[in-house]
Amino acid sequence: MFYFLHEGPKLTKKKTAGWKRRYDMAISKLFQATVIICASFILASCAVSKLDNSLDYRTSRYTPSKPFEGTLGVDEFIDLRPQGTTSDAKKWIGFIPGVLWIDFVSETPDTFTGFSSYNSFPFKSSFARAIYRNLSENGLFEKTVYLPEERYAKTKWRLEGILRQTTLRERCYYYGSGFYAWCTRIIGLPYVSYETDLDITLRLRRLSDDEIIWTHELKGSKTDRYYNIYQLMTGKDEKHILSYNFSKILEENMPPAMESLKAALAASAR
Repeated sequence: MFYFLHEGPKLTKKKTAGWKRRYDMAISKLFQATVIICASFILASCAVSKLDNSLDYRTSRYTPSKPFEGTLGVDEFIDLRPQGTTSDAKKWIGFIPGVLWIDFVSETPDTFTGFSSYNSFPFKSSFARAIYRNLSENGLFEKTVYLPEERYAKTKWRLEGILRQTTLRERCYYYGSGFYAWCTRIIGLPYVSYETDLDITLRLRRLSDDEIIWTHELKGSKTDRYYNIYQLMTGKDEKHILSYNFSKILEENMPPAMESLKAALAASAR
């Protein structure tokens, strides 16, 4: 009896010391995990700044055997897009238990997006510049200039554009509640899906008589789903995901537009 009374405090001290060691180890591991996660975000953020936000695209060559005579000037597009955007306050819905996702619509993603950072140049110049660069590479005309940079260039033709729609629909996944959704993002579960719609009116103006000899409606859409935050940071083909999607719409729809343009030019030369 005396033995147990004598050894009891020692056993209690040993148990307390053991719990303290386990507690310290748990805190240490939690701190290490936090440092690793923060470091991964910092490194990934460095990658974001290197992503290409241009809308440049590549196509197979559609150049005629001989370039069309004269210089083509590509002008900055006219922006006639609707300006509607879902209110940012809608994100508070994510804290209601049971919410699986939130849909967000932006008609002007070059100025505002709901769930992912996108530092693009204004689309009215980005789309014009992308088309200018592709036309220059293909050599459709003897010379092609970008008029905002060469405003006083002597041109025979002017390519104009009217930007009518660049709708972006984002769906952000909350998995039941915004209170723990950040955990699902850290472990790499899908964070956001995109749907994009593009509508541009292209027209070619002959400057000698100010006549529009060609008009084309370029329309396209693209759906891209289930990106986690790490995929957003690395992008696609070194491009921001949104720039990649819009450039793919151009890549798919510009070749038939240029074939139509070539036919109009050939007809006007007769």
